[in-house]
Amino acid sequence: MARRVLALRNLLPPFDLDALAAHYGELEYLNLPYGVDGITIGIGSTTRPRILVNAAAPISRRKFTLAHELGHIVIPWHTGTIVSHLNPQQADAAYLQMEGEANRFAAELLMPSDWLAQQFDSADTIEGYFRTVQKAAGTSREATFYKLFRALDYPIICIQVDNDARVISGQRSATAPQLPVKGSVTQPGMFGADCQYETFEIEGSRYVSWTFTGRDIEELDPRPWRAIYSEILDDTGMQANLQSINAILASACHKNRQRTEQDTCGAVFRAFTNYERYADVVNHPLFEQYVIKRVRELKQRT
Repeated sequence: MARRVLALRNLLPPFDLDALAAHYGELEYLNLPYGVDGITIGIGSTTRPRILVNAAAPISRRKFTLAHELGHIVIPWHTGTIVSHLNPQQADAAYLQMEGEANRFAAELLMPSDWLAQQFDSADTIEGYFRTVQKAAGTSREATFYKLFRALDYPIICIQVDNDARVISGQRSATAPQLPVKGSVTQPGMFGADCQYETFEIEGSRYVSWTFTGRDIEELDPRPWRAIYSEILDDTGMQANLQSINAILASACHKNRQRTEQDTCGAVFRAFTNYERYADVVNHPLFEQYVIKRVRELKQRT
């Protein structure tokens, strides 16, 4: 729905959000009671809705609140008068669902997924990508961090850390490995060698990121992959795990079927980082040959 609104008005960040809101309701900034970010009155009625935004909030919060209130107006099943708290403490399930939907609408309106992908493609670093998006969208550091990587098909992990490099919170793209648990210590090489590590600071908060690269494998062994795989399993004593190991590889290939061969091979190796029990198989000198042959065969089927 947010994408439809942007397409209808031919808008991309940065754009005049107040002017956009004027198409949907009467906008007013005023001091609201403590804890209230915005109120929208008369959604779904015959008259134009009134959008009230807390003037005492920081600029970036006011902007997200306004986009949030537009979500309440545009989403068809949001009706009546809605008092919005961007961080509700206690609320019923129906209210929380509407607030979550309005938040997702606001994030997409201010930081459209296709636009984010374009900004990423033109950025040289994760820090540069972060700063460019935040400046253009006018969003808070927290809102920007939440949305930055969700739209990307490139495997990236970004983590906010404390002074001891411990995880505070993290975000990842869909094709990236799982995030480390909160409170764990991060290290540059914790995800292996096939990635670019970066550290940076934004508004006093520290971040570390890993941009995962592909693995370029030259096919050297003339044998079919089944013969190579059988030798690996015999050498490591893992014959009983034949199906599960093959399934891990096939799943990684399927998730990355639209990516290049090099990127897919990298994704296969990352998939096995979650299976420490298969370390002997992954470290076998023939494992790369098994991977490249299997990846090529599976890609031919898609």
